[in-house]
Amino acid sequence: MKKYSLLIIFILIVTSCREPIEYQFINSPKTIDCEGLDYDLAHDAYYSFRQDIATYVKDLHIGYDYLNYKESLGYYIYRGAQGNFDYREIASPHTIKLLKLLKENADLWDTTNPKSNINYHSEFITCLVQNIKNKEVKKTMTSLIESNSMSPSIFAENYRLNVFDCYDDNHFGMLIAFDTYYQYLYDVDFNK
Repeated sequence: MKKYSLLIIFILIVTSCREPIEYQFINSPKTIDCEGLDYDLAHDAYYSFRQDIATYVKDLHIGYDYLNYKESLGYYIYRGAQGNFDYREIASPHTIKLLKLLKENADLWDTTNPKSNINYHSEFITCLVQNIKNKEVKKTMTSLIESNSMSPSIFAENYRLNVFDCYDDNHFGMLIAFDTYYQYLYDVDFNK
C-alpha cells in the first residue's frame, strides 16, 4: 500500500509541474460554441493567431503602423493557406505555449495524413464546419472532407475568395486559424 501511495504522490508532483498558461484573450469577444476542445484554449488560440499575423504584417511596414487584423488576414491568407511562411517568424511565445496544449488533444490531429495535420473528422473541426454561415463554402468543404480530400492547399482558393467572411463568422475564422496556421505550426521545431 505504501508503494502505491508513493507512486500516486510522485505522479501528482510530476503532473503538477507542468507550466501553467495564462490566457491573454479571456476578455475578448466570445467566439464559438463547439465541443471537442476546451473553450478557453480554442478562444485564446484564435485571438493569438489574429494577433500574431497582425503583428507580423505590421512589422513588415507595408502601409500602416498599427495592428490591423483585417488587412493582415488578407495578406496572410494568400500564402498562409499554402503554408508558405517561416512560421518561426510569425508565432509568438504565447502561441507556442498554446500549441503545446493543443497538441495534447489527440482527436484534433491526424499526423498520418500527408496533406494536413488537422483531423477534419474530429468533433471540434466538424462543429466549426457545420456552423459556417456561407452555404457554398460549407457545402464545398463538407464534400471535400467526406471524400477525404480536404487540405488547406486544396481549399486555398476558397479561403482567399471568402476570407473576409470570418469578420461575422467566428466558426469560419477559427477554422482558418486551425487549418492554415496551427496545422503548419504543428511540425515546426521552435527549439532551433
